[in-house]
Amino acid sequence: MKVACIQMNISLCSKKENLERALSLAEEAVSKEAELLAFPEVFSTGFCYDHIAELAETASGPTIGALCDFSKEYDCILAGSMIEQRVGSEFSNEMNIPPQFNLGFCIESGKLAGIHRKTQLYGLEKEYFALGEDIHPIRLKKYGLSMGLMVCNEIRYPEVSRKLALEGADFLVSASDMPDFYIYPWRIMSLSRAIENQLLHIACNRAGNDRFSTYPGRSFIADGWGRVLAEAGKEECALIGEIDLEELKEIRQTGSIIEDRRPEIY
Repeated sequence: MKVACIQMNISLCSKKENLERALSLAEEAVSKEAELLAFPEVFSTGFCYDHIAELAETASGPTIGALCDFSKEYDCILAGSMIEQRVGSEFSNEMNIPPQFNLGFCIESGKLAGIHRKTQLYGLEKEYFALGEDIHPIRLKKYGLSMGLMVCNEIRYPEVSRKLALEGADFLVSASDMPDFYIYPWRIMSLSRAIENQLLHIACNRAGNDRFSTYPGRSFIADGWGRVLAEAGKEECALIGEIDLEELKEIRQTGSIIEDRRPEIY
């Protein structure tokens, strides 16, 4: 099975331009037979705080709609993150809770397979996004796999990926917007999340720059031993990696890391 990181520059607040760029790189990836594609964090807008209310969409909005159309046409799986508008009676306007979520999404063969709202916010995000409250893998029909989806800052917290692993995730995908000054810790933590859970990790970071920082890319695909199967440089690209689904299972079954935990004494 071939997988891809869509490592792209993100033009701040330019939704149409970003979506076109993302789908262009996605077309390149599927032309090389990629079946699962990961986008960076808030790939369609960047952290456009000045116009966040205008750019926020629901999960049934036009951005997810365009991705569903692409996914259906190419029979592929897409994952990433975007700014979600909070709607419905389940949400309260009390207590000054921000009206947006950082929404992780997974689309399979034209349909929304699952969502994950970012649970660990960083910096200014805390002023503009509400906290997600659930961590669960997303079940895919293709190959009978479950995806453990994480959004950027969540890789700092081993508990997030461990909960996904304990609930049956077969592999990890992370969508990041990680700047140059933090790229080395990001890489080490991303590899650690793979090794400590014995899970493949598709770690997708953005490239380019905006008014906040410069983003060095360095997206990679690593197996459950922490071996890097494919790695990008700093430029925009569709990074392709080929994974062995049988080896994916074998690595998870080697040793007894999960079984030998002693949570009663931690």
